[in-house]
Amino acid sequence: MEEKIYDIIYEKAKPYLTTRCNDIHIELSYDFTKRLLNHYPQADEDIVLPAILLHDVGWKMVPESEQTGAFGPDVKNHEMQRFHEMEGVKIAGQILKELNYPEDKVHEILNIINGHDTRLEALSLNDKIVKDADKLWRFTPTGVDIDYARFGIERLSYVSYLEDRTKDWFFTSAAQQMASEAIAITRSQLT
Repeated sequence: MEEKIYDIIYEKAKPYLTTRCNDIHIELSYDFTKRLLNHYPQADEDIVLPAILLHDVGWKMVPESEQTGAFGPDVKNHEMQRFHEMEGVKIAGQILKELNYPEDKVHEILNIINGHDTRLEALSLNDKIVKDADKLWRFTPTGVDIDYARFGIERLSYVSYLEDRTKDWFFTSAAQQMASEAIAITRSQLT
């Protein structure tokens, strides 16, 4: 598919990304997704790119007062975490249907969204890339600046927390390498 369709999907997703700094999260995650696709050309960008653009639209349906406990280093509200995935499937399905997106692609995109945070195993290479790109943004200076403040963790402690996860959080070796590089840059900016 041409790049333009992803721009249209993003424009339709934007109203749902005005919470939780998701506008910033999606832009950074989208860039990581494109970089990961360069490493894994056998993945289907017509599934992976819409999935990353739409995976967190469901947070818009979660009251902001209940969001913080539903994500991050110390998830307490697993019901809301799961709720955002289910709502995301509904919203993403509506957006893709409006665009007459190919039905076979929609099915896999929605399966990826439905469990992108709560499902510990990946369904496919496409799912691995989405799961990895979803986490990678956290390792950037921007991601750290947003997250350490909202989680109430001292910045250097949060950087150390992320460094400890570069080896076990990612499904692909390319994402693991990108995380290591990003957190090294982030740490260098702290000193």
